[in-house]
Amino acid sequence: MAGPIAPVTNAANNGNTPSITKNEIVQESKDLHKAINTALENEAGGAPVHTFNPDATAEEKKQEILKSATPTTTTTDTTVKKTPGSFVKEAAPAIPDWYNIGWTAFSNLPNPGDEKAMAEFLKTHTPEQVKETYYNSRSSNGNVDDFIAQFVNEKYFGEWYHNCGVVFVCIFFTWLLIKLRLGLMSCFIVGAFFATYYRTSIKRTRRNARDDMSRQVSLTRLETDVETVGWMNLFLSRFWLIFEPVLSAQVIGQVDTILAENTPSFLDSIRMSSFTLGTKAPSVDGIKVYPTSAPDVVCMDWKFSFIPNDVLDMTKREAQNKVNPKIVLTIRVGKGMIGAGMPILLEDIAFSGTMRIKLKLFNEMPHVKTVEVSFLEKPHFDYVLKPVGGDTFGFDINSIPGLQTFIQDQVHANLGPMMYAPNVFTLDVAAMMAGGVDLEAANGVLAVTLYSANGLKANDLFGSLDPYCVFKVGDIHNPELARTNAVENSNNPKWNETHFVLLNNLNDMFCFQVMDRNSGRNDAEVGVANLSLKDIKESDNAIEGLNLVVLRSGKPVGEIKADVRYFPVALPEKKEDGTIIPAAESNSGVVRFSVLDCKDIGGAITGKKGVIPIIGSGGNVDAYAIVKINGQVKLRTNTFKRSVNPRWNKFVEFFVADKSNMNLEVTIMNAVDFGDDTVLGTWSSSLLDMEDQLVNQKNDWWSLTGGTGKIHLNMTWKPVPLTGFSAGLTRGSYRRPIGVVRVQLNNAKSLKNVEVLTGGKSDPYVRVMSGLQSRGQTDPILDDLDPVWDTAIYVPVHSIREDLTLEIMDWNDVSDDKFLGMCELLIKDIACEKKNEDGEIVYESLAAVNRTAELMSHERKSGRGALSYSASFHPTLALAHIATEEELEARKKEAEKKEAEKKEAEKKEAEKNDPKKPAAATTEETLVTTEPIEPTGPPTHDLHGELIKYTDDNRINLLAYESGVLTVKIHQVVLPHKTKAVAEILVDSNDAQFRTSDVKGTTLTFQESGDAFVKEMEFSKLVVRVRDPKDDNDDHRIGFWTGRVHDIVQSIQTRPAPENEKEATDVIEEYRLLDCAGGLIRLSFKFIPIVQFKLDPSESLENQGNLTVTALSASGLKGADKSGTSDPYCVFYVNDEKAYKTETYKKQLNPVFKNETFVAAVARRNKAKFHVKIYDWDQFGANELLAQGDIPIADLESFAAKESNFTLEGGNIMLRMKWEPQLLARKREGTSLLGSTTRILAGGTGLAGDVVGLGVGAGGKVITGGTKVVTGAVGGGAKLVGGAIGGGIGAIGGGFGAIGRGIGKIGGSGNKKASVDMSTPVPDSPVSSVSPPMPPIPASHYEQNNQSAISNSVLSSNDSLARPKSVFEDRGKNATVKFTVAGARNLKDTKRDKLVDPYVRIRLGKNVIYKTKHLKKNNNPEWSETFVTKVFGSSTLDLTVRDHKTLTHTDIGEASFHVSEYVDEGRSFDGWLPLTPAGSGEVHILVEVVTK
Repeated sequence: MAGPIAPVTNAANNGNTPSITKNEIVQESKDLHKAINTALENEAGGAPVHTFNPDATAEEKKQEILKSATPTTTTTDTTVKKTPGSFVKEAAPAIPDWYNIGWTAFSNLPNPGDEKAMAEFLKTHTPEQVKETYYNSRSSNGNVDDFIAQFVNEKYFGEWYHNCGVVFVCIFFTWLLIKLRLGLMSCFIVGAFFATYYRTSIKRTRRNARDDMSRQVSLTRLETDVETVGWMNLFLSRFWLIFEPVLSAQVIGQVDTILAENTPSFLDSIRMSSFTLGTKAPSVDGIKVYPTSAPDVVCMDWKFSFIPNDVLDMTKREAQNKVNPKIVLTIRVGKGMIGAGMPILLEDIAFSGTMRIKLKLFNEMPHVKTVEVSFLEKPHFDYVLKPVGGDTFGFDINSIPGLQTFIQDQVHANLGPMMYAPNVFTLDVAAMMAGGVDLEAANGVLAVTLYSANGLKANDLFGSLDPYCVFKVGDIHNPELARTNAVENSNNPKWNETHFVLLNNLNDMFCFQVMDRNSGRNDAEVGVANLSLKDIKESDNAIEGLNLVVLRSGKPVGEIKADVRYFPVALPEKKEDGTIIPAAESNSGVVRFSVLDCKDIGGAITGKKGVIPIIGSGGNVDAYAIVKINGQVKLRTNTFKRSVNPRWNKFVEFFVADKSNMNLEVTIMNAVDFGDDTVLGTWSSSLLDMEDQLVNQKNDWWSLTGGTGKIHLNMTWKPVPLTGFSAGLTRGSYRRPIGVVRVQLNNAKSLKNVEVLTGGKSDPYVRVMSGLQSRGQTDPILDDLDPVWDTAIYVPVHSIREDLTLEIMDWNDVSDDKFLGMCELLIKDIACEKKNEDGEIVYESLAAVNRTAELMSHERKSGRGALSYSASFHPTLALAHIATEEELEARKKEAEKKEAEKKEAEKKEAEKNDPKKPAAATTEETLVTTEPIEPTGPPTHDLHGELIKYTDDNRINLLAYESGVLTVKIHQVVLPHKTKAVAEILVDSNDAQFRTSDVKGTTLTFQESGDAFVKEMEFSKLVVRVRDPKDDNDDHRIGFWTGRVHDIVQSIQTRPAPENEKEATDVIEEYRLLDCAGGLIRLSFKFIPIVQFKLDPSESLENQGNLTVTALSASGLKGADKSGTSDPYCVFYVNDEKAYKTETYKKQLNPVFKNETFVAAVARRNKAKFHVKIYDWDQFGANELLAQGDIPIADLESFAAKESNFTLEGGNIMLRMKWEPQLLARKREGTSLLGSTTRILAGGTGLAGDVVGLGVGAGGKVITGGTKVVTGAVGGGAKLVGGAIGGGIGAIGGGFGAIGRGIGKIGGSGNKKASVDMSTPVPDSPVSSVSPPMPPIPASHYEQNNQSAISNSVLSSNDSLARPKSVFEDRGKNATVKFTVAGARNLKDTKRDKLVDPYVRIRLGKNVIYKTKHLKKNNNPEWSETFVTKVFGSSTLDLTVRDHKTLTHTDIGEASFHVSEYVDEGRSFDGWLPLTPAGSGEVHILVEVVTK
């Protein structure tokens, strides 16, 4: 059945070409198609071959095929039959739970199709246990309820009571026959009966055994063999001839549109003229079943093929009538040129492959929930493609070398990621049967609020970074769904944009692709952050406070902050009784707008004279459609060539926030090759009007305006209620912490050595990362690939999805630290999210985990060692939601409604039971009120059941909680000079626990919140540090502020309580930056207590600090000399390391020590070993041990000196000891890339080394209460002699003495002379470490006046602005000081005991500025020499006491003095500085500022 072929017509024909030529071309094309169709019909041998006019419409082609399809015989039935699977009007009564049918008839295990029951079962069983349990249950004969059958094996009986009954009957009748004295024949009769029963029973037993063996053999065969399915192939061969015409009709109905969309640019058009799938059906070569799969999963491997050329399995007659699959396409080349179509032949299609099919079963119709399909290996396919010459003279282009392989590789590359194992293609059968899922339609809206990004690193070296973010689903190669605006020149952009993304399901990955906008070249990718949409589903469709790491090539290049919330499309709900509840109405939703086709368009064009009409079409129209939504182009279809009845079948989906304010417009355009496109017609309507015509008028055709013809449109409205959206996504980027994670880092094994080239080993430490923020880290262990840290780190977390990364780094002093390996800690492993009865979310802790994790690289490759750690979760105080007036009113109405329904039900029940008795309400019932009773006072317990501690005015007593999370919001920093800086938060730590993004300028507006865990409020101290973002060396910090946490929480406690917590604003306070003249910082604070937590005493700040020991006397020593006496001296050890050695006291058995005082740093007092040994000094030979013993220090009272007598092995010793807890200075040393070894003493907070009194110095010389910190660790700390380390972080005592006191407060305030004589107590400083806060600044006032300085509220760390300005405040200017070296005492050479010839050398930097005279043989010299010098605020004077000798001079001890911290105008210093090493003596100096 050949149809006419339309030649190509020139739209601009000017009549130059003779008409005879055109007719010849048309006739030649007709003859060619007729010849091809005739050949196909002759070859078919009676089999159906579908040929038709290539220019006919798709509907006409489809109808032609259906007419030629084999008719099927039908019977007429007058009864109305329901569609299989349709809902019945009246629901069938439910089967009671106790009724045992189906699965419950033979097993107590959960029904595998019951998803809820299986989910509960999987909580207590592993998947392997479930498989084994159900596999064994399949071969069982069911449960036997009788008692004996539980102990007697089935092989011994058919049914046990049958066998027992027969035996007893046989015995009884035998006895009876004997009693009756009957003959032998009667016994034969009884024996025959027994033999018959036995024969029947044994046959039954054997039959059961055969069944069991056959079933087991069948199962074993299925696991190993492939099953043939000849019956299925027979069915397919019979069914194929009936089904093929219908299938071909479906293909024809859609193929023209697809061909029009995919026509290459160099072709004018493509049409289908012939199509057949052949007469041979596909075949299934074998099926392999896996019976050991999960009980609700059927897993099969299908090997199938579709090879129509194979005739080996066909009869001779079938082979003669065989038709191979053939497809003939007609293409036209060129643009608007006159010509005929050229046929392309595709035939001999063959395909074979092995596919794995998994069916997920469940207990509702259609009982198959999902189908997963994947190819186990690359399928094989073959074909013959003849683009020129047709069937007779055609040339197969696959004969071209390399072309067939190239095409096959392209096919595999496209199918591989989709359905080549291990990838699977999932088909949700249940949802499709229910009509609720369209694989292409949007089934929900994802609201993505993108706040900001931090620390983005550009991918190229040219130009600035102008980042924007693109949203994609699946992977970054998929189409873009939405994008943000680009932020100019920023590594820390702030977008604060919300976008609505349409989603089909929540099974894919959501991609945040950060791009760098470029001009004149392609935009560059910065990195990608991925979010699994399954996590959103598991989190009740909302995740707030996301911190996602942006990765590029597996390495972090930034971090983004976002909120996401998913809103599903509202669907009708079917109740158990069969009634349908319609979908919830909403003014917001998803519109699916479809442009189907047009008819009779372009009348103005086709009516023009001189234009040759196209055969079978009716006009020279190349139409396409443009769809606009509120003026924005949402869809542009492909051009449908040469037809006045174009068919596009295209749709677009978009989110509508307001249904009543939505206008639609469709413009039909005619594509002109040489000129501007012309408008064929337009259509426009509001969304509401279109919905009215579609639903009420049942009309989906509209007339075009401005042209002829009609347009076929369709629209589907899917409501999406945005319940709670406005309230859910307005919290900003910082979330309240839900708890604190304690990570105990034990040790690591087999770490990678990254310093092997320098001849050293790695110096590993562990840092806990939350996104790109380092929330804490251990001290590095030098030159050790199997380090032991035994350190606990506390990290506040704000979401159940805020997973932590444990990274092991190699510390370097010169270059950047190197990455050694990492592992992940999932918060959901140690915490869970639950809802209480009121629907409020509660975060509860799970059992602590203790694991050894394998370390990975950034690319997730293993083999980098292992890390041993434990982790636990401790929640924060969670208060119940306080109902608003509106909520109380709603509750009241709900309670009244329920009460009314209850009374109505009771009334009906009473009338039903006693119709004659009227149901009258009693007086009491009338007086009953239904108003819900609300608690009158504050709640006594939080959501975790923990008792809430209140003050007298019913406010939560924050000071009553020992531990919690301190939140610090850094609003603004004002600096005297323009610079780029970051701000960091440190609480009881040597390392930053939060770091802001870097900002450049003089007024740095951060507006960022960070937090840190507070172990012990009484002892903890906060430090906010401002520094250069590129320089981690604390010596180059810009400034800092410090304050006691107790004072901060006390100011929060005394702050007026807001009337509404939701409307509470930040109370901003302004402080002066130390070490930064004119620098200010504006901060606000919040404190949240921790519950269900008890601090381990070993982690307490009282467990580390300085131990001051004074040796008083010894007694009971034995006489080691011939004279009956000894020459004793003592050596003290901390953790087996020498700490101090006393002088030798000659000829004493009960020596009394004089001025024998030292200070030892103890990192862990509860585990430290403090040991003393007393020796007898001998001038010749080895010294003899007189006594030794351990001195207990774990129970010493803090800040209290106590004298005690300790019994030793061989004597007694009297000591005075005082324990001063504080955060010790860190000793860090490691190898650089050049192999050099350096030592850095980081102060208590890692602050620079020019801070005195609080022990917060780092690097260089640090005076802490007159003590110099030296290299070398004692018990994990620093060796200190002659004084305390001031106060470490300044957390405890601020020096030595009671809490809140200190020596030479930071900033140099106060007028007390600092004395470092350890034998005398230090009086309290008149100025506290943190001044009482001035009247706070409300956030609203600050936002309006953030540029103006508020002098009345400016505070420093230790003084107000009322104090006189220091002469050293301007670090760029110098001052003149008078320096007096008064004398020294207790000098001694630690290497030998003798008199020395001392003198003092004083250096300023590298220059020697003064040297005293040397005094001969004097261990307590007095010089009283004075000199004058100029110093800066940052200057440090280094004093060295030396022993003058004839040939060489040797050092006795050293001390350092930081001028600006001890002296100022009107304030001088007069005191003793202890020398290091320990026990070398002390030097007495006097320093004052010279004003004239």
